[in-house]
Amino acid sequence: MGKADLHIHTNYSDGSATVMQVLRRAVEMGLDTIAITDHNEIAGAVKARELAERWGLKIDVIIGEEITTSDGHVVGLFLKEKIRPLLTAQATVDEIHRQGGLAVAVHPFSLWLKLFNCGGVGRLAERLQFDAIEVANGALTETFSNQYTKAYNNKVIKLAGVGGSDAHTIEALGQAYTMFPGRGAAWLRNAIIHKATRSVLTGSRFKALLDFITDHLKGKLALYGPQGGRLGQVDTV
Repeated sequence: MGKADLHIHTNYSDGSATVMQVLRRAVEMGLDTIAITDHNEIAGAVKARELAERWGLKIDVIIGEEITTSDGHVVGLFLKEKIRPLLTAQATVDEIHRQGGLAVAVHPFSLWLKLFNCGGVGRLAERLQFDAIEVANGALTETFSNQYTKAYNNKVIKLAGVGGSDAHTIEALGQAYTMFPGRGAAWLRNAIIHKATRSVLTGSRFKALLDFITDHLKGKLALYGPQGGRLGQVDTV
């Protein structure tokens, strides 16, 4: 069985990890496929794929993007070009498909994220031609919406259910993921199309949050020093 994290952010948008850090962590965790899905940007995903191929890593990198639509956030997988934000969800899904990609309704019923204008498409997922729905989002805030989304998918929409960490920090990577027959991006794509995926939500999400807080505090001390003076430059790769 393959293991894929299909919802990862890097410092090319609002994540804190570099693509190099994401690749190293993904390999350590035994992931064979990842999707870099920065907000309204694919440059980080393109860079990650380039580095994975250059280093000969046994991991497939999918070019993805979490697109801000006028109706909520949508993830496109297997993209060739960046999709501009603030189109309707329907127009965004159409553009994803025009590129030969797959459209995923991510955190569609997130009440927490909706407060910050970055929620999902809600029940629009019933009317649009999505290829998959995220039933396991790794964020601690999505515990109840995950349960609702999974029940909604099983009873109503019946799409391929996928998992993604929605990681904005390196500690959160892999806290939710997708299992599928085979290994690699081509097998994953086939599994989504044939609804042969299984979402997994790990039990270590709270530990990931604690690790992030600890590492963040250590990083502040290392970066600014005991006297508060900045000591060096942050890696942007």
